[in-house]
Amino acid sequence: MAKGKAKRGIILAIFLGIIAISSSAAIFIFGESAVKIPAGTKVEVRPQLIVFYLEEGRLEVIPESDSLKIRASDQARRLVYTGTQARIFSECNPEKFKKLTVTDADYRFVKFSGGKPEPDPAGKTVLIPKGTKIEKVEENLYRFHLANGETVSFKCNLTSEGHMGDCTRYTKDWKIMYTRTRVKFCRMMSLEELKSLPGATEELFWVQFIPESKS
Repeated sequence: MAKGKAKRGIILAIFLGIIAISSSAAIFIFGESAVKIPAGTKVEVRPQLIVFYLEEGRLEVIPESDSLKIRASDQARRLVYTGTQARIFSECNPEKFKKLTVTDADYRFVKFSGGKPEPDPAGKTVLIPKGTKIEKVEENLYRFHLANGETVSFKCNLTSEGHMGDCTRYTKDWKIMYTRTRVKFCRMMSLEELKSLPGATEELFWVQFIPESKS
């Protein structure tokens, strides 16, 4: 009797262990709009696409005309979802701008929720192009002077979620157009940079996109 109970206990423990492993494994989820690419992720650059090999499967980034598409497949190579208008970026420490007079890449302000980036609110996408003049106003307060005469200010602080702050966009005559709160300043990755990636990623970055509906 004791041996039977012990055997059943072992079987139950193994079963629960399998469930725990399965439930904790990362998976692609249909409907999501961003995927995190951890540092050290294996990457393969092919002539027509870039492939990231993740725990949950593989994420393909496909250049198409002037935009990027994505295709996510599980470990069994079954298609989970596709997406369009992908953008790839990493979180930036704004302190780097203390030593710069112009931006060294394209940047965007991105809001995160639940640890993942959110889509931009309609009409409030803020792109700071490469070569934009930087004005250091005071500690942790920067102004970016756009080519069209508008200005974007960013006041940031170091929080438990990283460098985060508020950005405000002004017209040429310094009227406030809008303010976005609790955003992060993110460095955009160009297609040329993607194509020159080594065999493994050197930093954490995000792939954000618009999910496509299932056919």
